[in-house]
Amino acid sequence: MKLKLTKKYIYAIAGKVGSDVPLILKKKNSFLVGRKGKIVRSNKKFKLNLLVVYPNIVCSTKKVFQNNKKMSSINPDNLFNFINRKNLIGFLTKEDNDLQETVIKLYPKVKKIINYIQSLNGCYFSRITGSGSACIGIFSNVKNANDAKRSIKLKYPKYWIAVSKTI
Repeated sequence: MKLKLTKKYIYAIAGKVGSDVPLILKKKNSFLVGRKGKIVRSNKKFKLNLLVVYPNIVCSTKKVFQNNKKMSSINPDNLFNFINRKNLIGFLTKEDNDLQETVIKLYPKVKKIINYIQSLNGCYFSRITGSGSACIGIFSNVKNANDAKRSIKLKYPKYWIAVSKTI
């Protein structure tokens, strides 16, 4: 059975599943997902060294949003005025995830992971991704990210950990 669905309709459904789902459907690389499914793109590509740690904690997105009191607005006009990588990292360091405080209250182990990642050599900042519980660290170079991965593997051997780069 072949459904005759318009792209507009498909994206409307995808946005109801989650504000990041339309991102997966897009063919071009995106840098940030704005509020309510609006995808914001950067024309510049700055390579960032990422460390992702999933601590095997299943956070209930519904519970996180029900308990969250903070929702900042985002001004897309100010998002991509970055001259260089240092400028971008400075901007991202000052930003935060509105859901992080709520996730930490509901799942206190997440704070320990964020703080541990942050304490590692070469880490610019660390926070949760989305509504948790995966945590991310942005590192100065791939060597520091790989060293951090080894350190976290020793401390938390059962966690899923990956080093990656933005594309």
